[in-house]
Amino acid sequence: MHGRPLARCLLPRCLSRAARIAIAIAIGASIGAAPAEAHADGTSLRADLVGARDLKLDGVPKEWPEALTPLSHALKGRAARPDLEARATVAYDDARVYVAADVTDDKLVAGGDHVELVIGFPGGATRSIAIYPGDPGKSPGSARSGGAGIASARVVEAPRQGGYTIEASLPWSAIPEAQTTRVGLRAGLFVHDVDDASGGERTVVGTATGASYAALPALLTEPEQALADGLLREKGLRGTPRFEAFADVAGDAMKERVLVHDRWLVVLGPGFRGGKEYFFADLGVDVASGMMPSFDVRDATGDDKAELVLRRRFGSASRYREVFAILAFGGGEVPNPIFQHEIGIAAESGSVANEVSLVPDGKRLAVRVDLGASKGFDAGSYREPTETSFDPVLLPWGSVRSQTYRLAGAAYAKADEQRQAATPAPAPQAAAAAPPPRPPSAEEQQAEVYAIYKRERGATGKPRFDLAVDVAGDARVERVLLHGRALVVFGKGYRGGKGYAFLTLPQLASDADVMDLSTRDATGDGKQELVVKAIQRAPATPESGGAGTVDREIVLVFQVTEEGLRRVFGAELARSVGAQRVQGAMRWVAAGKAAEIELAPGKATDWTEKTYPWAQDLGPAGGLEPLILPWGGAQPVRYRWTGSAFAR
Repeated sequence: MHGRPLARCLLPRCLSRAARIAIAIAIGASIGAAPAEAHADGTSLRADLVGARDLKLDGVPKEWPEALTPLSHALKGRAARPDLEARATVAYDDARVYVAADVTDDKLVAGGDHVELVIGFPGGATRSIAIYPGDPGKSPGSARSGGAGIASARVVEAPRQGGYTIEASLPWSAIPEAQTTRVGLRAGLFVHDVDDASGGERTVVGTATGASYAALPALLTEPEQALADGLLREKGLRGTPRFEAFADVAGDAMKERVLVHDRWLVVLGPGFRGGKEYFFADLGVDVASGMMPSFDVRDATGDDKAELVLRRRFGSASRYREVFAILAFGGGEVPNPIFQHEIGIAAESGSVANEVSLVPDGKRLAVRVDLGASKGFDAGSYREPTETSFDPVLLPWGSVRSQTYRLAGAAYAKADEQRQAATPAPAPQAAAAAPPPRPPSAEEQQAEVYAIYKRERGATGKPRFDLAVDVAGDARVERVLLHGRALVVFGKGYRGGKGYAFLTLPQLASDADVMDLSTRDATGDGKQELVVKAIQRAPATPESGGAGTVDREIVLVFQVTEEGLRRVFGAELARSVGAQRVQGAMRWVAAGKAAEIELAPGKATDWTEKTYPWAQDLGPAGGLEPLILPWGGAQPVRYRWTGSAFAR
C-alpha cells in the first residue's frame, strides 16, 4: 500500500494552456462524474490549494497559480468583444474559497453585472454565490447567496479600459454542504452582463452550459489533481470509477472520497494527508471482470469513522476463493484488515458459498457468517486445500453452522459458534488407478543386481524410497529405488533380470531435497510413471530480498523404458523466500486411459501482485512449466499426453 505525494509539475504548470484545458476536460470525465452518470459538457476547473499569503486581494489577479479559464459557453446572448468576454478561475484554503475574473464589458453596471460561482455536491445539491463589483468611490463590492449578503466575504474590483477585473474571498462557512464535503465537487463560473441598473440581463457566459448539477463539470481540488496527474495518467485509467463513496474514513470530520478505479483503491480528502496527497493500493484482483462482487463503506467499529467493507475473489472467473474483509484506517493513513474470513470456493467440479451479514452490536457492528449454498461438492468429493491465514469457508457437511465475530480491541475476534452434526464422507469407491506401490518381496529384491549397482555407483546405506511396481517390460513388477538423488530401476522382467537403469537428479542441492516419490499410469499404457516432488534451492538475488534462498517446489514425471528413464513432464508448483510464499495447484484429470495434468493458480502468503519480485513466466523456464500466479485473471492450464511427452 502506498501514499502518492502531490506531483506539482507533472502536468499543471509544465504544459501549454491548451494542453491543460484538454487534460482538465478528460480528467473531469474520469473522476469528476458520478459513477452512473455521463459527464457534463463544459470546462473542468482546477482549484489550487493556496497558502495564507499566496494571494493578494487587490482586484488584479496577476499572482494566481492557475491561469484564468475562458468562459466560452454563451448561455444567453453572444460572447464577443466589445460587449462581453471573460476569463475566471477558483482557488481555496481550509477556510475560504477564492474567485478571480477578468471581464471585458462595454459598460460596467454596478449592482447588476456580476460573477457567479455555482458548486455542485455529491448527491445533486447546488449552491450559488453571486459576486458583485462595487461602484468605485460610491459602494463596495459584495457577495450574496440565496439573495442574502455574506457578511464575511471580501470583494475587490479594479476597473480597466473596456472592462474590469475582480477578486473575491468567500467563506466555506457560507456553504452548508461544504462543512463536511469538499471533494467530488462540480462547479461552473458565470459572468452576467445587464443592460442597465434595472437588472435586465443581456448576456450570460460561463465555463458550463448551465447551472444545474447535471450541467456542471468537475471542480478538481488539489488531491484530485494529484490523482489525475499521477495514478490515472500513469496507469492509463479512463472512464468512471467502478465504485465510489463519500464518507469520513480517516483524519478530521471531513468526508473523504473513496474510489475503486480498475484494480486500484484510492482515498483522498481535504483533511486527509494535509489535503495534498492521496492513498492508493492494488486490490490484487481484476475488478472489471467481477472479481470484487461488493464494496461499501460502513461504520463497523462505532468510532464515527467508516470502514471499508469488501469481498474479493482470488483466482480466475471459474476457479477462485472468495474473502470477506473489513479494512480500517484506525487513526492512521493506511487501511489495515481488522477482519478477514474465507466465504466461498469455486472450482470446475463444484462450489461452496457462505452468507455474511453485519448485525447491530450496540454502536458497533458484529459479523455473522452462515452456511449458504453448495453445488457439486459433498463430503466425499471435496478435496480443496484449507485456508490457514484466517478462518476458512464453512462447509455444509462440516461441524460448524454459524460463526459470529465482535470487535475486541483493534480487530474482530470470534465470539460465538453454532455447531451441527458433521456429515461423514461416503465410503470411497474402488479406485480406477493401480494399487499404491508396495515394498518388494524377497524374490523381487534382486539382491545381486542391487549389489552391482551399489558397487559400481559407490552407493551406501539404505534407499529413502523402495517400491515394487510395474514400470516397464513384461507384467512382472520392477524394483524402484531412490538412493540419495538417484532413481534406480531393476527387476526380473527388466533388461533380462541382470541389469539396471538409473538417473541422477542434478537440479537438487542435497539428498534431503526430494520430498516424495510416487507412481501412476499417466500415459495410459498400463505401466506406471514415476512422480518426484522436490525442492530446488538457489541463492536469493537482490530482487528477491538478497538473503537466504529462493526455494522452488517442483514436480518431475519420468517414463521408464528398456533404454532407461526419460523425463516427460516437469513444472514448478510453489516458490518461497522465508515466510513469503506463492503456492500453485496441480491435479490429475481423467482423460480416457491416460491422464491430463492441470496446473492452476493457488494462493499467496505475504506477497501481493505488487510486491512479488518476479513476473509471470509465459513459457517453460529452466525446463519447467511455469508456476501460475494467483492474480491477473490467470486460468488453469491442461497438459495432454502426446505419445512422447505432456504438452499444452
